[in-house]
Amino acid sequence: MMEEIVQSFINSKPDGVKIAEMEETLCQSRLRLGYVTRKLLNEGKVVKVENKYYPVSGKPAGTIK
Repeated sequence: MMEEIVQSFINSKPDGVKIAEMEETLCQSRLRLGYVTRKLLNEGKVVKVENKYYPVSGKPAGTIK
């Protein structure tokens, strides 16, 4: 359930979102969000560039990570 909420939130932010923004908006701990985002990354459902998470289709051009 939490994975779907976090993925939906990230998908709604095509310019990327930081964990701190998710923490504030979703009222979840940084630790829990870190676990959930790591799972989404491993499943290829989101991408991370530097310290921001992006929807798979919203990945900035020319970035690798």
